[in-house]
Amino acid sequence: MSKLAGGAPPLPEDLVFCEILTRLQAKPLLRCRAVCRSWRRRLTSDAKFLLAHHRRQPSLPLVTSGDRSTEERRIDALDHRTGERRPVEQTTGGTGGAEDNLQVLASCDGLLILLANGGLQICNPATRQRAPLTLLHGASCISALYPHGPSGSYRVLCCFKRAEDGHAVYHVHTVGSGELRRVGEPPAPWASGDMARAMPAIASFYPPVLADGRIYWEPVRLPGGNGKGNNMLVFDTMAESFQHLLSPVDGGASLELFEMSNGALGLYDNHGGTADLWVLQDHKSWTWSLNNRIKFPADVLSVMPVLDPEGDVLVLSLRGESSFECQHLQHISGGNGSLLARYEWNYSLNLWRHRFKESLVCHDFFSMGGNAGRVDEKPLFDGLSTVALVRDDNSEPH
Repeated sequence: MSKLAGGAPPLPEDLVFCEILTRLQAKPLLRCRAVCRSWRRRLTSDAKFLLAHHRRQPSLPLVTSGDRSTEERRIDALDHRTGERRPVEQTTGGTGGAEDNLQVLASCDGLLILLANGGLQICNPATRQRAPLTLLHGASCISALYPHGPSGSYRVLCCFKRAEDGHAVYHVHTVGSGELRRVGEPPAPWASGDMARAMPAIASFYPPVLADGRIYWEPVRLPGGNGKGNNMLVFDTMAESFQHLLSPVDGGASLELFEMSNGALGLYDNHGGTADLWVLQDHKSWTWSLNNRIKFPADVLSVMPVLDPEGDVLVLSLRGESSFECQHLQHISGGNGSLLARYEWNYSLNLWRHRFKESLVCHDFFSMGGNAGRVDEKPLFDGLSTVALVRDDNSEPH
């Protein structure tokens, strides 16, 4: 049991671990290892506790910022509840420019696939571990990182261009192995050469979303489809096969996919200053339901759905004539559309569709040899400091 100050009755240790320590961020949690030997052992090696801790962590959107004079580029996880930016990764530029030196290609369960200084790697910022993904260097696009339930492994869905005609050929790579296995070809037009060439740019701005064991791509307009942009590509991670799905609305670029807090697929349809929230209710019949409608302020530039039980959203707006003057990040309630908090900054900050959820869960592929390569445990947080956005006094505290 843990003793309390003032002679109060001690707390049961299970309560301390299950209800208190699981809510801490990774860094303060690891400091608690100094309490005693049993705590150190449990906090670093108990798989059930580490998984419970990961599940309690918030799923945060990633933001990038860069210094044009030094070409330094950094990635942070943005805590939309407080405005805090939690450092994730940093690079110091090169001949290709800051934009080419650090990119997030996929994220899942606290793991990130990064393109850093020309090389692909998988890393866990919370444990400061990384390993190269050498087998994927020839891929034209990294589509998604996902857990494979039956095997307990993590796999990467990636796209290669067929040499003879440039068509998209999809493969699955099991992280930490020498396996690079071809999977079924997606239906038209996703296998076409035009889509294969466009996919890297599409994935950069609108990465596929993993929800309920499936990977979903943004809707596109199919040839001969009467101009409607509601055709979605789906990859079933269990069967490892592709499927078709129709979105409930024809929204084109105005649609935003995201995973809801209960694991279901959500879709925001942004139109005329409002957004309709649709939820995929049933995978077998592909049934959607309209859950809510939110009205946004007039100066909104883009919408970023937030993983929240109420379906809250982040919206990006600006004051001034340029996005380099003064940007606002507004946290709006999905329940009634009210403003929960607003933060501002006077430099360029890009809000990504990828998310980060801290995890101290151990993975064998960070310590394997052979095809997994050498593990580089260089601290990802070195030289970084936490930066908090400035709360606008006109907003209500969250």
